[in-house]
Amino acid sequence: MMNKDDIYRKLQHEINKMPIAYPKTDTGIEIKLLKHLFSPAEAEIAVNLNMLPETLPRIHARLKKKGFTITIEELENTLDRLVKKGALLGGGLFESKGKGKKYSLSMMAIGMMEGQVDQLSREFAEDFHQYFKDTFHKNFYGLKTAQMRTIPINKSITPELRVEPYNDIKSYISNLNDDITVFNCVCRQMADVTDNKCRYSDLREVCFAFRDVARFVLSKGVGRALTKEEALAILDRAEEAGFILQPENAREPQFLCCCCGDCCHVLKGLKMFPRPAEHFQTSYYAVVDESLCKGCKKCVKKCGMEAISIRDKIAVIDLDRCLGCGVCITACANKANTLKKKVKKHVPPKTHDALYQKIMLERFGIVDTLKTVSKILLGKKA
Repeated sequence: MMNKDDIYRKLQHEINKMPIAYPKTDTGIEIKLLKHLFSPAEAEIAVNLNMLPETLPRIHARLKKKGFTITIEELENTLDRLVKKGALLGGGLFESKGKGKKYSLSMMAIGMMEGQVDQLSREFAEDFHQYFKDTFHKNFYGLKTAQMRTIPINKSITPELRVEPYNDIKSYISNLNDDITVFNCVCRQMADVTDNKCRYSDLREVCFAFRDVARFVLSKGVGRALTKEEALAILDRAEEAGFILQPENAREPQFLCCCCGDCCHVLKGLKMFPRPAEHFQTSYYAVVDESLCKGCKKCVKKCGMEAISIRDKIAVIDLDRCLGCGVCITACANKANTLKKKVKKHVPPKTHDALYQKIMLERFGIVDTLKTVSKILLGKKA
């Protein structure tokens, strides 16, 4: 006899095949998270989707072969409802490519968790936090290539630093001839619903989406479209608040998060490691000119990675924790802090697709990755 949780275990197994692992735990907290997002009937359908987007007719034909009696219209309504709930990817994210509606599974992060923006429950937030703390953070940072990276805030960039265009977010936005949206930060909303106040700012609308992801966000009714000028103005406010800039780890990023050490799960997860800088991509690090430092502790308070301390009335930077974000540079009225470029700089993959291809290869190897992709292209369940 099937256990009532068996369908959720199957779904967990399918999501675990994706670039970012969704591992099983002893507590079953990962099943609780899925129950927040899928009814048993919805989970039955979701386990038949793949990690790459597929058309409605293809998904419907697969379900019919397995004995489902659902009509294609009913299937479309179910999948659209799951996209709206943030449980799947589809609809507006893929329609822009001119091939009709397509749908795919979604990773827990970046994916289902971010899909809860503006519809977050306290129970989901508490369960996600527990799963991330106990298990998920180890897998989130377990690969050589991360989903996100850290770039300098613009006020810390000097001509001497010679920042590449893909590490200068204002330059990227100014030259982008595509859609831009902004929406609320789900990490700060999680902090809000669990009564954990952010000490950095009351700003919530600081997550940016570009290109296809911008259109997907708008299709869900989340966030709002921006002009370049509006986007740059919000970015200025985020930098003044001391937020760390974390775009997608691609030279043409489809999103940008403005993060703080209080609320951001990426940064909180990094701080669980003894040497956080080893687990994240960045090309910069901060240094202190001891002759200029007054030991005022302003940079200590601003640092989201807790990488700065005061010794003998001088600021000292722990390079094992420093992500080279540049926040400490703007905090210092005496101009004692500056950014330096690492000898080995990080050059991200060019696009979103190239990023996840690289992560898949790192996690599964070329043979298994090719097998998975080949099955999906042939219309099979991988």
